[in-house]
Amino acid sequence: SSKYWDIHNIITTVAPSSTPTLKKISSHSNESMGIELTSLPNNISRLFYVITIFLNTSLIYLTVFHTKQIVGTYRKMIITFVLIGIAFSTLDILVRPLFHSYNGCFILFTLGSSFRSSKRIAEFGLLIYCGFYSMILAFLAVQFLYRACLITKPSWTKYFNGWKYILWLFYTFLSGMLWLLATLLVSPDEDTLSYMRNEVLQNYGVEIKNVPHFAVLAYNGEGPLKTIRWNNLVCIGCVSAILVFQYSIMMVSGVIMYRRTRGKLSATPSEHERMQRQFFNALILQVAAPTIFFQLPGFVVLVSPFLDFKLSFHFGVVTLGFNAYPLVDTLIVLRVVTEYKNAYKSTNCHLCAIILGHNKNFRVFTRFRQGLH
Repeated sequence: SSKYWDIHNIITTVAPSSTPTLKKISSHSNESMGIELTSLPNNISRLFYVITIFLNTSLIYLTVFHTKQIVGTYRKMIITFVLIGIAFSTLDILVRPLFHSYNGCFILFTLGSSFRSSKRIAEFGLLIYCGFYSMILAFLAVQFLYRACLITKPSWTKYFNGWKYILWLFYTFLSGMLWLLATLLVSPDEDTLSYMRNEVLQNYGVEIKNVPHFAVLAYNGEGPLKTIRWNNLVCIGCVSAILVFQYSIMMVSGVIMYRRTRGKLSATPSEHERMQRQFFNALILQVAAPTIFFQLPGFVVLVSPFLDFKLSFHFGVVTLGFNAYPLVDTLIVLRVVTEYKNAYKSTNCHLCAIILGHNKNFRVFTRFRQGLH
């Protein structure tokens, strides 16, 4: 038993008595790697989570009590989207997902999950995490579609009102379920366990059979005789189809909104026209920023096993990108939409104003610092 110790003393601050014993990392360099790959990202993700909860609850409060032009269905959409983001951030803190790619295999796994006392529950947490990620994209597409209808055919917005709004929530839930079911197709088997055993043991000091994970192993065998593992190909195909479908809705709706808002916006636009343009800009940024910084890298992670690169890589940056997803979305709305800027000022949220760059003293300090340079 002297050869074993609890790796969760490195990964998390949860009491070690609740965790199974795991094999000791054999070298000091691997210990340092464990600290680097887990402790720092965990601390950063905790910081992201605290900020996300604060800003998102503030956004809900301002939307409900202090915004005059954001009403009706779109108010419900903003609140729904924020709640999905809070749920996703909470799941990230509880599940602690990690990504690792090794040659023709990619694994989604967890070492510091709050549910690590049960491997099945931890795996279920990973599935729910994937489902909520898909739900965020789906509901973002719903918002694009609603804004496009509001600008081009206002009468079509009736299909989003009242009880019909529940249908769009069901569509969002269905998208999450499809992604979840696709992930189930890559549940670990003897082939993936054998392929990744030494890699995981060397990098994380654990026996992969005891680790909650899902693995995309592209091929059976090596060399010219290797064959495609069809369940993995179907999984990637389903996930890619979901992404393409959601992004198609957002792109088509975005083009329609751009053409209409550019054509309708007068030289002296009304308050309503300005707000339409601001929400359009916010939606574009909500898609563009996450796509460039972590959704495209995330897609590369998904398809990397089929490219069969001969490398071993821990995707810590991608993980942190997913952590920041809800936070980035909220900051974009608060920065772009004037209605929220005015609401913060009217409620004397000085801390929020400093974060968003709208506090008078903060602006003076920023200009003074720029003048020094």
